[in-house]
Amino acid sequence: MSRESLSLSFRGLPVHFSIVRPEAHLRHRVLLLCSPLLTGFHWRKLLPELSELGCLCVLAELPGFGQGADRSAFPHDSATRARLVWGVLDEVDARIGGQNALWHLAAHGCACPTVMAMCAMQPDSVQSLVEISPLLPAGGRGLYLSGRKGAAEHIVTRALASPSAFAEFVARAARRPLPDYAVERMWAGLSHPNGRNALLRLLETADEVPSQRGFCPAMAIWGGSDPLMPADAREQLAALQPEVEAHIIRPAGHFPMETHSRALRDYLRGWLKYVS
Repeated sequence: MSRESLSLSFRGLPVHFSIVRPEAHLRHRVLLLCSPLLTGFHWRKLLPELSELGCLCVLAELPGFGQGADRSAFPHDSATRARLVWGVLDEVDARIGGQNALWHLAAHGCACPTVMAMCAMQPDSVQSLVEISPLLPAGGRGLYLSGRKGAAEHIVTRALASPSAFAEFVARAARRPLPDYAVERMWAGLSHPNGRNALLRLLETADEVPSQRGFCPAMAIWGGSDPLMPADAREQLAALQPEVEAHIIRPAGHFPMETHSRALRDYLRGWLKYVS
């Protein structure tokens, strides 16, 4: 696999991403969109399998997070973030070639509403959606922590109080300690004030997941032991995507790409063969 790291600026907001080219003949184009808790590094266990399947992968930061965290240029809703990420994929298509290319859009956590907005925005450019540990604003419309006044500030302040507090938060979310080097990369994107402010704004700003026009194959995968997933997660997804194919990795927490990568790879392999 070859990897190229790039950055695009949209009205002063940088969006960082990497292009990972496959070893096999190019058959699929896959976006792997990071949640605020991830970096491109955290997709590493999936990349060899995707490369063998002929997937050109774009590992992208969620606009406004990671290296692009900036209070003055923060995109406040999933629709705005969706336009920016489509700008990234348009640049990739221009570099790689191929007109009317179709994309598999995959995302983690709070980035899932963005790929759903991307699908609603340009349905003819999307081959499928893959939502991993999807976190949605309550009912698909509103706040991520609806009805819990001050909950976002309390969680962010407590989780980001120190590297050790953050490591404990990640271990609780993952249902097991993650390797230090994986946690350190998560911490790097959130430890500075702009990163914390961006996460707090995301959780405290009302958002709306657009309804999906027409049919787009969609698969959702999450951990059965994920403490961040609401009890009605399946119902929330079904309301927005009535035909979503849902899978639960029962022992997994919020980061199956780290803790249960083999099961996640199996699902992705079967999915790409099914929707091709």
